[in-house]
Amino acid sequence: MRVRLAKTAGFCMGVREAMETALGLIHRVKGPLYTFGPLIHNPQVLQLLEEKGVIRLKEIPAAAEGTVIIRAHGVPPQQEEALRRAGLNVVDATCPWVKSVQRLSRMYAGRGHLVVIVGDADHPEVVGLLGYAGDRGRVVSGPEEVAALPEAEKVAAVAQTTQRPEVFKAVVKALEKRYGEIQHGRKAICDATQNRQAEVKRLAGAVDALVVVGGFDSGNTKRLAEVGRAAGVRSWHVETEADLDWAALTECDTVGVTSGASTPNWMIRKVVRELETRRGRGESFGRVVAERVIRFLLRSHLMVALGAASLSVATCLLQGLRPSLGLMGVAFFYIHSMHILNQFLDKEAGEYNDPDRAKFLVRHRWLLIGAGIVSAFMSLFLGWLMGRWVFILLVAISAAGVLYSVPLVSIKVGRWRIRRLKDVPGSKSMSAALAWGAITALVPALSAPGLVNWLVTAFVFVAVTLLIYIRSGLFDIFDVQGDRIVGQETIPILLGEPRTRRLLWLLTGVLGLVLAMGPLVLPEPGLSWWLLLCVGYAAGYLYVYQKRWLHPGARFEALVEANALLAGLIAVVWWWARGL
Repeated sequence: MRVRLAKTAGFCMGVREAMETALGLIHRVKGPLYTFGPLIHNPQVLQLLEEKGVIRLKEIPAAAEGTVIIRAHGVPPQQEEALRRAGLNVVDATCPWVKSVQRLSRMYAGRGHLVVIVGDADHPEVVGLLGYAGDRGRVVSGPEEVAALPEAEKVAAVAQTTQRPEVFKAVVKALEKRYGEIQHGRKAICDATQNRQAEVKRLAGAVDALVVVGGFDSGNTKRLAEVGRAAGVRSWHVETEADLDWAALTECDTVGVTSGASTPNWMIRKVVRELETRRGRGESFGRVVAERVIRFLLRSHLMVALGAASLSVATCLLQGLRPSLGLMGVAFFYIHSMHILNQFLDKEAGEYNDPDRAKFLVRHRWLLIGAGIVSAFMSLFLGWLMGRWVFILLVAISAAGVLYSVPLVSIKVGRWRIRRLKDVPGSKSMSAALAWGAITALVPALSAPGLVNWLVTAFVFVAVTLLIYIRSGLFDIFDVQGDRIVGQETIPILLGEPRTRRLLWLLTGVLGLVLAMGPLVLPEPGLSWWLLLCVGYAAGYLYVYQKRWLHPGARFEALVEANALLAGLIAVVWWWARGL
């Protein structure tokens, strides 16, 4: 069935920063690592942290050693001070928006106001806000509770950051009716909450049903489902894909999916994957079959291997060489084997980055192992037939691929401990790009050393490396949560997503300039100009992601991988037009 994923789905800023803090400390601090209470409201994430050795403190110890993380919801200042007195190193991961409301509560209380907090009295964030308001704080959940508040000369209102704006406005109106003019934090409710609720209202008119993914204890997730129902669309709050109501959903054609602020990407992807693999009402059989074929080609790594074979046609022609099935085969089999190998080596990260592929790995483990072994043998065999230097290059880059995740040495570089090539910061995208450059540009040149100009080969190598780095860098953005969990320092983790996107746009421009200079270097310059279409295509999928027109998943992955196929198609058409 068709799925429309909300652009705002996934971690909000505060939750993301809390998770980044916790995951970063896991790999850096010595001694016990604690959180005071649950870091966020998502049981699957909390289980993950426990598996990583993070201990959840339910009460403040008299004395302890180690580091404790203040939860994203914040705590009363008295509790934070007590944790410090206990001897713990306190790291504050309170959401910046919650911190802002805490400061407002303290300020209003200090000025003698009765501080009315609009929210759920037993919610940890509200408990923390009460701590900052002291004995001047009161909690109400709606306007009907205003009458029970004590008399006061000065009144101020703040809100739980995930409160529905209309409820807060109704309470403010009731307070003004009773007390006259009051002070209130107009920006108490965070933008993420308001944006998510507004998007649910927009989605309601375009979908047959709405699925809200998030912990059953998450207040903001519950409210999103309430907003959906109030907007007139059938809405379900699910924690995992196992909670989906298939009896009702199979009657739908288009389903909207959003999530609470504490829901990680991998949980959203699992729900989206389950929905997309089911046939919706009115969906054609042909469309379902086509999507399953594409999904199989992606999960089996056949599509990326076909892209490598196709790209090798373009790189041969750019160097003035005649493409051959042998060269295409080397590219196909090498890339296929390395992707299967990396899937097994990065199994832990894959479970979070791409649950669909991880599930395929478990189901077809031995088939993939066999296919990987056959592909590795075929690439080396074809390389041996092409000559000594091609074979040596293939052995070298294959060994590098195998050793990428194998501990070799232990070197401390700055804040990084380098034990494997995989631990080198930013190596994930670069290693993939260099491997593609070697297999599609260097192998053809080494197979015909007397027919190539090595300056031309270097030019083609740089162009391929840039093209694949842009592709791999975007995939790293998709995979940032899983990579952070396993401690892999990718470019988006080092730079952040906004800077990484700017870097990819910059490299797209550089690739365009490189190909535009083809006539200065290449023996057959016309093809390099036609390949500028691939630069435009890369810019297109970067723009699609930036606008969130497609969500990360099988369809988007197929869109990105198709660029290598496009390069080969352009090269074949150009070659045919030239009559070669």
